[in-house]
Amino acid sequence: MAFQFLDRSICLPTSATQLAQRISGAHDEWLMTDAERGTLRSLLSTLKPQRAIEVGVYRAGSLAILAEFSQKVYALDINPYCETTYAGQFPNVEFITGPSQETLPRLIDRLQETGEGLDFVLIDADHSREGIRRDINNVLRYKPTRPLYMLMHDSFNPGCRGGMKAADWSGNPHVHMVELDFVVGRFVTQEEGDGYRQMWCGLGLGVLLPEKRAGEVIMRENEALTYRAALRHSVYRFHKWWNPLYSIPQAARGARRVAAQMLRTHAPDLFNVLKARRGRNV
Repeated sequence: MAFQFLDRSICLPTSATQLAQRISGAHDEWLMTDAERGTLRSLLSTLKPQRAIEVGVYRAGSLAILAEFSQKVYALDINPYCETTYAGQFPNVEFITGPSQETLPRLIDRLQETGEGLDFVLIDADHSREGIRRDINNVLRYKPTRPLYMLMHDSFNPGCRGGMKAADWSGNPHVHMVELDFVVGRFVTQEEGDGYRQMWCGLGLGVLLPEKRAGEVIMRENEALTYRAALRHSVYRFHKWWNPLYSIPQAARGARRVAAQMLRTHAPDLFNVLKARRGRNV
């Protein structure tokens, strides 16, 4: 993680000693940039949610801000360490331990059935493309009775961003807008060891309103040019899920299957000769 100039209270350094601590390379294990921390605090201090959900607790950096400004927080994490370590620090937080694909849909259904108003969700757990898509879709089971804001961390990471874009936003008629670059992410520098040229951080924002939308969901990527420029120089540039060249061998295999089927149907003798020569099924 890059040098951090803010602590969990979102305070700028006021002395040379504090400044030296910030740029020492050590950080507080809260894996958000200063811009993300400031944005999160600003949003929550304005919203003051009655009910909030955090999917992915880790070291409780963002949870501390959620607990400060929310009446009630549901904190979901697969690791029981989170509850045993932090439960005593946050009396207004209910910890739910288990994989989010199981715990999140149950919680969403429970809130819907009991009529508890949900105002804010932070998704920062499974960082795979499928994992974040699934977490978003589980939140989208909810039909809001007041505005609901969903923040999604690491929207600058190609896998996470792909999952965010693949989520079924249009399936919930209360989704009005998605901005994948609400806070832009970062391109990891050489100073940061094995993370060099990786793309992380960034906050995406989904807006759900009680009234149903008219038309399609507005999907925005405000920093799309920055994202594409970073991607071209990143360690992800040849990853098969976005590289169009990956489709070429797939297409070739498909063409071979079609050709084999045609030979089997219309020229079985030739098919058997070729099959014997190759020594395997074609």
